[in-house]
Amino acid sequence: MKGHSSHGIQRMIPLLRGLDAGTIKSHLDFKVERETDSSKFVDGNSSIGIVVWDLLIRERRDSDVFMIAVRNSSHIGYLGYYTSRLASAGIPSIMFGNAEPSVVAPGTSRRILSTSPISIGIPPDVVLDMSLASTSRGRILEAKRRGERIPLGWAVGPDGKETDDPDLALKGGIIPIGGKKGFFLSLFLDMLTATISGSELSENVVGVLDTSKRPNKGEVLIMFNYHHEVKHVPWEELPGRHGLKIMNEIKRSGYVEVDNSLLSSLKEF
Repeated sequence: MKGHSSHGIQRMIPLLRGLDAGTIKSHLDFKVERETDSSKFVDGNSSIGIVVWDLLIRERRDSDVFMIAVRNSSHIGYLGYYTSRLASAGIPSIMFGNAEPSVVAPGTSRRILSTSPISIGIPPDVVLDMSLASTSRGRILEAKRRGERIPLGWAVGPDGKETDDPDLALKGGIIPIGGKKGFFLSLFLDMLTATISGSELSENVVGVLDTSKRPNKGEVLIMFNYHHEVKHVPWEELPGRHGLKIMNEIKRSGYVEVDNSLLSSLKEF
């Protein structure tokens, strides 16, 4: 609903397949493994991740800083969904996580990292939602579904060379942003996610696209219940506001545009 067609309805298909295969649990079965006044550590137990996180962020926090970490998580949507909700409630936050490997080490075709999503929300409506990869697997899948080429610089093929063919890109891997600096930043974010949540590193993470095994992603959310107001920001086009405008337009129109190929795939269920 915020203009990310590669991250919305398209992701329902692997979720539905996982539910059919039993690798994603249709009932909530998550477990709180450890809880303190300022933290909560959760085993998602391959339940529907969006529902698990939706419940977790609703709980009221009394401490100035509160952290939630989840392991054995399934697909939870885009992280900005959660940070934007918190921002609108007056709570700054930062959220990051890992997923199955899709990003290659510079100069190779070896996939060892996820796209390393990260989101920061600042009240009331400024939300950064991005990854440390040049694109997402979802956008490559979307290009393949539409029969389109992808821009050079997004991905490499199995030979390690840049490609504009989405099929070769899916067999190869996505290029990290910023060369080696972006790669190592992504690597450390992956290690931080695993260290805090208890998840696997991305190289050993199972995502929702593999319906033969239970997903075991990890996510970390840090909320700040006390903050100062920023009175002036020296930049007009702040992240989050464009998506909010699109969402409001969709709500007014009463419909979401879905292309025919995706609609046909959904009708299989």
